[in-house]
Parts: sequence; C-alpha cells; structure tokens
Amino acid sequence: MIALTVIAILAIAIAIFFALLWSRTHSDIRRLSDRLGRPDGEASASLDVDSFGAVDEIASRFYRSRTELSRQLSSAEFQNALLQQIMNGMGEGVLAIDRQRRVVLANRRFAEMFSLQPGFVGQPLASVLRNQSILSGFDEALADRADSASRFSIRSGIEERQIEMRAFPLPSHDLAAVALFIDVTHVERLEELRREFIADFSHEVRTPLAALKSAVETFELDRGALTDDQEKQLRRIMSRQLARLERLAQDLSELSHIEAGDLSLERTDIDLRRLLEDLAEDFRDRASAKKLRFVITGDGAHVHGDAMRLQQAFANLLDNAIKYGGEDASIDIDVSHTSDRGIVRITDHGEGIPPEERDRIFRRFYRIDKSRSQEIAGTGLGLAITKHLILQHRGNIEVEGEIGDGATFVITLPK
Repeated sequence: MIALTVIAILAIAIAIFFALLWSRTHSDIRRLSDRLGRPDGEASASLDVDSFGAVDEIASRFYRSRTELSRQLSSAEFQNALLQQIMNGMGEGVLAIDRQRRVVLANRRFAEMFSLQPGFVGQPLASVLRNQSILSGFDEALADRADSASRFSIRSGIEERQIEMRAFPLPSHDLAAVALFIDVTHVERLEELRREFIADFSHEVRTPLAALKSAVETFELDRGALTDDQEKQLRRIMSRQLARLERLAQDLSELSHIEAGDLSLERTDIDLRRLLEDLAEDFRDRASAKKLRFVITGDGAHVHGDAMRLQQAFANLLDNAIKYGGEDASIDIDVSHTSDRGIVRITDHGEGIPPEERDRIFRRFYRIDKSRSQEIAGTGLGLAITKHLILQHRGNIEVEGEIGDGATFVITLPK
C-alpha cells in the first residue's frame, strides 16, 4: 500500500515536472515565434539565455541571416529600379531575351519604337514582334557571334524610319542576348544630303574650272601668237570664271552662317513697298535687257525686321524672276497686309514650276532644268539663302502657279 502511494506520488511529481517543462518550452517557443514574426528592426534584445539558450542562439542567427537577406534584397531592388530608370532615359531601344527566346527586359524607348503596349515582358519574342530582321539578329547573337549588326526600316504612322540593330550574346541563361535599337533616320538623311551636296558642288564648279583650265592653257601655249583682242578675251574669261567661283564660295559661306544660327538680326520698322520699289529700280536695267518691266501694286505693309537681310532675300527673288520670267512680259509685285502680317507676292510669266518641284527648289544647288543650269548664271544657292532668311524672321515662303503660266512666290512676314 505504501509502495502504491509512493508510486502515485512519483507519477504525480513526474507529471508536474513534465507539465512545467512543457509550459516553459511552450513559452520559449512562443517567444521565439513572436520574435521571428516581428518586422525588421523591432527585435533588438536577445532572449534570455536559460535552459533553452541553444534555441535562442539559433533564433539570433536566423534573425541576423534574415536581416542580411532583407538588406541584400532591398539593395537589389534599388539597383534594379535604378537600372530601369537609366534604361528608360536612353535614346536607344533595349531588348533582352533568355535561351527560350522569351522577352526578359525592355525599356520604354523600345516599346515606343515598335508601338508596343505594356505587358509583353515574359512573352515569346516571336509573338511580340514579327520582324524577321530582329528575329534573325537574335538568332545570330544566340549562336555566340560577338556582334550582329543590321539595318531595317519600320513604318511609324506615315513616316518610314531606319533602325540599326546591334545584338550581343551574354554568358547567362536568364539573359542570353541583348540588342540595341538605334534610330538612324536622321543620320541617313544627313548622309544623303552630304552626297547630294558633293555631287551638286562638283557639278557647279566643273564648268568654271574647265573654262579656266582651257583659258590658262591657251594663254601659256599660244601667248606669243595671240593678238591683243584674243589676249583680252582670255583675260575676261578667266576673270569671269574666277568671279563665279568666288561668288559660289561666298554664297556657301553665307548659307552655312545662316543655317548655323549665327546670324544676328538688327530689327527696325520696314516699309516693304518702299524696299521693293528701291530693289526694282536697282534691277531695272537687267530687266530691260530682256524687255521685262516691274509692276508694283498693293497698299503696302510695315514689318519689324532686318532691312539689309530682307533686301538680300527679295533681291534673290527678283533676280530669279528676271532669269526665268521669259521676255517681253511683266514681273508683278503685290504688297498687302493682314492684322499681324505683311504679304508680298512676286509673279513672273515664265515657264512655271511643276508641283513636284516646289519643295525642292529651295535646296542647295537645285535646278529644275539641269540641261540649262550652265546657260543661266548663278550659284544655285539664292533660293536656299532666301528661305533661311525668311525663316530667321519667323516668316514663310511658298510657291504657286501652273506649268506654262509662270510662278508666284508668296512671302509672309510678321509685323
């Protein structure tokens, strides 16, 4: 009986001991759980080191690891946001794909270039773009070619743009290849203008240089056999062709100066009708040689501009009207105004300008009839200079008229 009592007491004691043990263990686990579930930075003091100090040490180490991992994730997120911001600020399009040819990364400029809506990242490249040049470029990059470059055209609205693609392989599975997309439309146009300029300049200088060469050779080889009249004629040819080359160089320099924005306008109040009457008087002898007469009409207009530069612009137009206005006709000049603009219309009665040529005539060296370009004196730069001078005054110049019925240049200038 006593033994049973002792056994019962021991059982109760053991139960109490295990109950206390469970209670304490449960309390530590709860504290550990609470600590692990706290937001970053809230857990500062370590748990009391007691019989479950090992558990507390594990929790401390886990917390430190978790804090470091959180810091690294925050840093990675910041770096990613910074990278995306830099990419979106680029003027070139950027696109990256993985080994499965899925889009992994793209910037805003790329989406704008190809008119793509958000949400295409993660999609197969072939479903995002059906441009064979792009697909082929990435194929070459994925084949571990160091640099794949190609050019192709895309249509943006009504405009066709030239795009250069440069694709590079990357030593990664997640980022297997990346490509830059550069809009070279403007560069292509400048290159075309450069080629046209060189061709036109060569065409313009070929005739005076040939004439000079011929005159110099004749002068050197046959000088003793030349009469005084022949020698004077050769000198006149050389002088005339040298003057032509000098005028060409001056006009090119002037046009380059204007286009560069280096022109400073000295604005004053200008009576357009009075300015054109003075110019007509200056050109009267040249016009009379072709039986042309100036007829000036309109109630006049006053504008705020540079008198010398506007005189230069209108002089080019009157010179052009005399050259191409035929013979035994009038050159009509009408000067009028609106509430905020002065308007000048200069009309000749020559062969006129085809509609498809009206924008081109303001280009450097452009001539409608190439076969007559050497017959009519000039550098081919007058209308280009005129247009830039009018634009410098915030004005506008256009051409009207029908083939066979002359041409009308319409100039508007702000008051």
